[in-house]
Amino acid sequence: DTHLEVHGRLARDLQSLFDSFWRQRRRRSAVRYTDDGHMLISSHARRGRLFLRDLFADKFAGAQKRIYLTTPYFVPDYRTRQSLMRAARRGTDVRLLVPRKNNQHLAKWAAHAAYANLFLAGVRIYEYLPRMLHSKTVTVDGDWSSIGTANLDYRSFFLNYELNLASGSVALARALERRFEADLEASEEIRPRRWARRSWLMRPLEIVGWAARHWL
Repeated sequence: DTHLEVHGRLARDLQSLFDSFWRQRRRRSAVRYTDDGHMLISSHARRGRLFLRDLFADKFAGAQKRIYLTTPYFVPDYRTRQSLMRAARRGTDVRLLVPRKNNQHLAKWAAHAAYANLFLAGVRIYEYLPRMLHSKTVTVDGDWSSIGTANLDYRSFFLNYELNLASGSVALARALERRFEADLEASEEIRPRRWARRSWLMRPLEIVGWAARHWL
């Protein structure tokens, strides 16, 4: 997993958000801004359900150099998939890191169903080998990042309570990029040609997973 330690106003805001969720008090705004370029994004708000999904899509749409994604459950909605594919087609280095060892088989099958189109667009996908991977991080162009509880899946974007820190801190983005690159050293890239030759026995399972993607 990947964690942050925060101090000062960020810590107080996190405490306040936790308290509101614990007491089931919804807030009007999904976002709390700080003066130093950070924002706390909570889906436990009246306007919070789509904010994180839309923020990611906008950042992917504006990416020029690279997008690094780490998530244990990758079941992207249509807008997220299209944003990543468009970025890869225009030459952005888009890389996705997921675990090979996954405790949710249905979610893994659903993710596999999305791979073919991502490969065609030029997205590179890696599987982390040593153990279950539970980090949820996003970096864009080395100057923007997000870290928190949200996966790139339907439940995180539309159903679950999630809390993420998004930041324009270059130092944080670069630190997360270094962590991502270190994790790639313990990973294996899925090659599109090899993926195309995978067992036909997996294809029906991928169809089942994709059909159930809204509930994963």
